[in-house]
Amino acid sequence: MNNMDTDYKVLILNLPSPQNQTLWRDTAGGYGTSLHYPSNVKVNSSTPLHPFLPYAASVLGDAGIEFSVIDCQRLGLNNHQTIEIAKKISPNIIFSIISLPSMHNDLEVLNAIAKSIQNVTTIGVGTVCRVMPDEVLSKNKIDLLLRNSYPYINGMIELIKTLQKANPPKNLDGISYAANGQIINTSDLPEFEFDKLPNPNYDCIPLEGYDTFPDKFGHRRPYVLIVDSKGCPYGCVYCAYPLGYGRKFTFRSPSQIVDEIEYLHQKRGINIFAFKGQSFAYNKTHAKMVCDEIKNRKLEITWFCESRVDEVNQEYLTRMKEAGCERIHYGVETGDIATLKIAKPGVTLEITKKAFRITKMNNIATQAHVVLGWPDDTRETLENTRKFLLDLDPDVLNLNFLTPYPGTKIYDLACEKSLLLTRNWSNYTSHSVVMRTKSLNADQLYAIKNRIIRDFSLRKIETLLSDHYFQNLNSPQQFVGRMRALVNKALFPSLD
Repeated sequence: MNNMDTDYKVLILNLPSPQNQTLWRDTAGGYGTSLHYPSNVKVNSSTPLHPFLPYAASVLGDAGIEFSVIDCQRLGLNNHQTIEIAKKISPNIIFSIISLPSMHNDLEVLNAIAKSIQNVTTIGVGTVCRVMPDEVLSKNKIDLLLRNSYPYINGMIELIKTLQKANPPKNLDGISYAANGQIINTSDLPEFEFDKLPNPNYDCIPLEGYDTFPDKFGHRRPYVLIVDSKGCPYGCVYCAYPLGYGRKFTFRSPSQIVDEIEYLHQKRGINIFAFKGQSFAYNKTHAKMVCDEIKNRKLEITWFCESRVDEVNQEYLTRMKEAGCERIHYGVETGDIATLKIAKPGVTLEITKKAFRITKMNNIATQAHVVLGWPDDTRETLENTRKFLLDLDPDVLNLNFLTPYPGTKIYDLACEKSLLLTRNWSNYTSHSVVMRTKSLNADQLYAIKNRIIRDFSLRKIETLLSDHYFQNLNSPQQFVGRMRALVNKALFPSLD
């Protein structure tokens, strides 16, 4: 262990959600998504523990650096409370994730902290910092951006050591900063070997107060995100995954993954996990080894993951179920044949139907992620999507509006065709219309989304009731539990 100056302190600060929002910093390829709420509505704004926090704690601890981890989202802190707690800690360096829909608020808080703490260095990380460094630095006083890759820890120690010695960071790779009215971007950092990712350090992180996952009775249980892999080679025109996580799939070893799960299960009482890889089934050999490792250790856990519809099969799903898989998130994107050729080349509606059918046969719940508002979407194409979703009958439906994230092909197209309605990043939530289609405006898109939600919810309630959902109940508590599960499934689709 390399011991550094014990008076030199680093703060890993997960900034608060903007007022009246629930913010997920780890979605949309790391750009983040959010939901806005009226000021008079009280909501549960808990989100999952971001993997950056335990991984940053790991590399800082191994380097002998004094550090603190403060998760303002978990604590429900507002901007003022965040500034005060940072002042109390009085660190030399602050690392924070900058997200797109919260960018204005994130930078406002960091600017206020910089004014309040003498000689503090504020550093931003995340997909926004990788793709949009000039935008982040041009009108703000944040000192540096570390343009590293998920989970944003590579290059941290080298940067801290450089700053501690009062050396300029201009000779380091992956750094962006403002100097003399110009934005300086040094060469990109080389990708680190993902299979050598250190074990995350949860010892200094309370696991209470984070997001929960509903079990089959509607009771919500805490869960933890597990980084099993990263990268996405498909290059879909709208997707920010390659921007945030890279195009090359890289994997942690199955034993290392399950070591982390076993520790959290046995030592911290966590029974539910979410694999963060962009497609759990991409490398079937790796996925099978993870499943076998869970089974061989006889871990009584449940988990959920993302996968593509063209990567699953009966054998694979059976193995997943035996290892505790309870839900799979699939990118359905659209129910229109022509649009699907653009949205997800190589996938057909029949492939999607088969994936959902065999997943249900294995008693694994399905979540369909759907994107509304493709450039060529019309009332007719969106009606095709509505009918397809009713026929597909996923357990959970997550409807999003096409969001042209900077750096994607769809962003360039939206600019070229004058389809963008705003460049106010606070509206880039995935739930707000920021891009019209060639024939539909924002109001029309909102109306179509509301109709799909209404029809899906009614169909789901009818199905649940017709399946004797409330039979064989032995107590009022069971009835309430089933009602809660029904509402969770049909009326309030999860954003997990």
